Amino acid sequence: MTTPSDKAAGPLLLDLATVTALITALVYFTGWTYAYHYFGHFKLGLLTLEIPTEYFFVYGFWVFKRWWWLMLPYTLVVLLLLVYEPRLSPWLDQLRTERPRLLKQLQVLMVLLAFLLAWLLASVSAGWYYQEQQDNGFFAYPHVRVWPNTPIPEDASLQGLYGELPNGVYRLLLENRETLFLFKLPPDGKPARLPVIELPLSEVKLLRVLP
Repeated sequence: MTTPSDKAAGPLLLDLATVTALITALVYFTGWTYAYHYFGHFKLGLLTLEIPTEYFFVYGFWVFKRWWWLMLPYTLVVLLLLVYEPRLSPWLDQLRTERPRLLKQLQVLMVLLAFLLAWLLASVSAGWYYQEQQDNGFFAYPHVRVWPNTPIPEDASLQGLYGELPNGVYRLLLENRETLFLFKLPPDGKPARLPVIELPLSEVKLLRVLP
């Protein structure tokens, strides 16, 4: 025989699962948006970079950490709802009974607004971080020395590139399973746009990350 507590536990578990899924999706979406805008400054697409999925959750955490103070109004609203919950319960029960469609529409609108706000915060954070890196000469990215395992090509521009790779003048932006993404600062150190070199790992004999 089903008890009232069992009946209440079912919707509660469903609500918890729904909230958990929404928070997970929001963090992932925020991290994806951050990466999309940040690497967009390098004119790189996310499909090309092949960033692991778990990295997007880390990027999302970075964004929320940077904007932690926005949680204060949200926490205040939650506390007020807890204090006035006895007064609001009859109104919410009436709304749930008489206007269920309106309540669902409000819930959908709140979720959409949360994702829209996350998009805005992530894009702003990505722009700020890129600007910080540019002002600091991209110090966070290490210099690397790369020795190609292929013969020096006949093309003059490629000869210059292959000659510079072992000298440690390039910085490592990102590395995936197949490609190194390298960039070099111009002499003035303040580039408007950074050209990124995509070097297949199959053409690399040795890679050394400089301290």
